[in-house]
Amino acid sequence: MKMIRSHAVEKEKLGLPRNLNEWVGDLTLLGLAFDSVQTVHWDLNEKALQTSGPFRPQMLLTLLTYCYSCGIYGSQEIVQAIQLNKNVRYICAHNYPDWHLLRKFRRHSRAQLEQSLKWVLQQAWANQCDAAQADYLGYDWFEDYLNAELDAAVQQRLELAILMDGVESD
Repeated sequence: MKMIRSHAVEKEKLGLPRNLNEWVGDLTLLGLAFDSVQTVHWDLNEKALQTSGPFRPQMLLTLLTYCYSCGIYGSQEIVQAIQLNKNVRYICAHNYPDWHLLRKFRRHSRAQLEQSLKWVLQQAWANQCDAAQADYLGYDWFEDYLNAELDAAVQQRLELAILMDGVESD
C-alpha cells in the first residue's frame, strides 16, 4: 500500500520548474549544460557539425541547453540574454550567434538537443531527489515513469522554443 501511495506522491513531485535554477542554482545548471554536451552522440555527417566560423556545434548546443533549462526559449530572447546574463555570455566565449543561426542549429540538431536537455533535466531531478524517493529508483515502473516524464518535458521545451520563434521555415 505504501508503494502505491508513494507513487502518487512521486507523480505530484516530479513537476519540473520552468527555470531549473530554482532547483540546482545558477552555477550548477551552467556546469550541467557544459557536461551534457559530453553525453551526446554526434553523427559526423550531420549538418550541425558543418557550421562555419567561430560557432562550434558544442558551444551552440551548450547555449541552447542552458537557455531552455532556464526557461529562455525564443532565439531572439536568447540573443538578448547574451547581453544581460553573464552565464549565457560565458558560454558564447565572445562569439555571439544571431537568432537566425540559433533557429537553424535547433532544427538541424534536434536529436542532440533532446539528448542534452534530457540529461540536464534528469540530473536536476536527481539533485532534488531525497532519500525516500531514492528507494524507488531501482523499480522498473518508476524508471519508465521518470523517462516518460523527462521525454515529455524535453518535447514541451522544444515546442515552446519553436512557438516563440514562430512558424519554422527552411
